[in-house]
Amino acid sequence: MSDPTRPLPHEDLNVRSEVAPTRPTFAVDLRRCIGCHACSVACKTAHDVPLGVFPIRVRWLPRPEGGGHAFVPVFSESKCKDDPASTSAGLAPACVRACPTEAIRFGDHDDVTAGGANQTLTGPEATDLKEDVVYRDLPDWVAGKLNRGAALDPRDEDPIYEQR
Repeated sequence: MSDPTRPLPHEDLNVRSEVAPTRPTFAVDLRRCIGCHACSVACKTAHDVPLGVFPIRVRWLPRPEGGGHAFVPVFSESKCKDDPASTSAGLAPACVRACPTEAIRFGDHDDVTAGGANQTLTGPEATDLKEDVVYRDLPDWVAGKLNRGAALDPRDEDPIYEQR
């Protein structure tokens, strides 16, 4: 496992929080997400997550009106543990630190959700969606495309993950 107290090359050591959030929440701004998977790779690397397991998975969902894809980072309730090694050292979770566009924020619920219309994510069969995640600018049609959420599902239209 990598050392969460060792900063990544792009990190500023002065950006540390000494106070743990009372209601830890991830906030995802879908206007900023570019679908790069940096959050997913950082999480898997920091926690030695095996292939095929996704604490966070960036879904590339085809827009119903055409015109490309919507990128939606989906967090797994059973797999995502808020990166206690990093947060206990005063750092944000690995996924937050890795995001090049600052689309993912982590902190106290009231702080990270201020200033925007935020929604939680649901899906028809998505029973493993992390509850403490809110999304800004979440399109209504996304819920119908999630199937099992972060886990792979053969019904997924997601072109990035190979289905067997």
